Amino acid sequence: MDSGEYIQDQVRAFTFSDTIVAFSKSDTDNDALAIVLLTNELFASSLHFCVPLRGGIAHGQFAFNFDLNLFSGPALLDAYELGESSQWLGISLDTDVAEAIARLPIAYSPRGKATVVEWEVPCTRGHSENRWVVNWPESHRKNYTGPVPLTVETFYQPFADLYGPLHHLEASIRSKYENTVDFFNAHFE
Repeated sequence: MDSGEYIQDQVRAFTFSDTIVAFSKSDTDNDALAIVLLTNELFASSLHFCVPLRGGIAHGQFAFNFDLNLFSGPALLDAYELGESSQWLGISLDTDVAEAIARLPIAYSPRGKATVVEWEVPCTRGHSENRWVVNWPESHRKNYTGPVPLTVETFYQPFADLYGPLHHLEASIRSKYENTVDFFNAHFE
């Protein structure tokens, strides 16, 4: 159900090095909606421009001082851990954010598929964790016109000009693309 509210000016962002810190100004369901929509669109754009992106969204205390470029708080650390520990391209959410999204109209796509799903996310320490993740194959379904099931070679092909042939990548880097394709094939339907 459409609430009729405009979501604007609810998310702030700061970029440094290879990191984007995005955060909402308050603690409402609309803030959760705004941050997930923004990061999902950023993720889709990054794939389009062959930038491998992984991220995390966490709810909690976060402090910032733009004048001194200082950011701190448990939510920042939690989001960082969710993103950096992931061995795939995608966006992981903590439980609070996933629950907020479940209360909103975007919880399901027009086809009735969940836009946030539980997934066994492969992690950098050689294990996997059951996490809530943005179901980007569903939310950006209309943007994809290639073969299904998707192969790692097909998915990686646009990245090859920037990062070299797939078979030259370190095994840990190659596995990020393999895990991403596994997720895509499981959720594109």
